[in-house]
Amino acid sequence: MKEQPECTVSEDGRKEWLLNGDYHREDGPAVEHLSGTKEWWLHGKRHREDGPAYEYADGTKEWSLHGNRHREDGPAREWVNGRKEWFLNDEEVHPEQIVDLHLSRGTFCYYDEQTDTLHFDENE
Repeated sequence: MKEQPECTVSEDGRKEWLLNGDYHREDGPAVEHLSGTKEWWLHGKRHREDGPAYEYADGTKEWSLHGNRHREDGPAREWVNGRKEWFLNDEEVHPEQIVDLHLSRGTFCYYDEQTDTLHFDENE
């Protein structure tokens, strides 16, 4: 049988799921703060494949895979004030590098500097 993480609740109300001393949870955030901030971790590394690995109470979001800031379909960090930062494998990149990645895979997309967003061809 698969070992399950243990949930503890700190005095300040923060919930933490730990497996062998590392933050770890496969079915939701591994850390939930009373403020509303949520953190997704697997085996002690920030990780989430279907959304941001950090959702801060103020609305800021960060995407991570295997402990690295990483996102291939948008900015890896979206600040509540609208600022965006783009990362691949924990390296800050210009959005055009993400476009090049998709083009090399045969997927058409482009970067719109006016809106600071990537656009993908819906027909692909």
